[in-house]
Amino acid sequence: MRKLGFLFLLLFPASVAFANPTVDPTGSIFNFLVFGSALWLEVSITTIILLFFNLSPVPVFVALLIGNLGVYFGLFGQLLDETTNLLMLEMMIVIIEGTFIKLISLIEAFQLETFTKLKWKYAFLSAAVGNVVSYYVGVVVGL
Repeated sequence: MRKLGFLFLLLFPASVAFANPTVDPTGSIFNFLVFGSALWLEVSITTIILLFFNLSPVPVFVALLIGNLGVYFGLFGQLLDETTNLLMLEMMIVIIEGTFIKLISLIEAFQLETFTKLKWKYAFLSAAVGNVVSYYVGVVVGL
């Protein structure tokens, strides 16, 4: 429960400031830049965090990029139209991405020789940090 509270504390200030870059990246060049910079930084930060667990950076980066695009276009866009509670939606996305990170860490192609087992809490924490970074970067770029 404390971990959920920590995630809430990370995401709540941005949601109060209406800081989520929920833009349609196909709308204009500016929207594409906001979306692209937030996505690129989220995937990069999460990959760097996962390096501490000796996961292979290039396959992890590609998998996270494809996974984040899938979550954004396959789930986030549709759910954003259905709900006004952006904070709960972001928490759900963190849970999905944390589960994805844990699953790819179990595949040998994503592991280096000195791989140390990735615990669930670290998978969710790395997903949360990546999402929070993209959340705030979208605000800064979107200003």
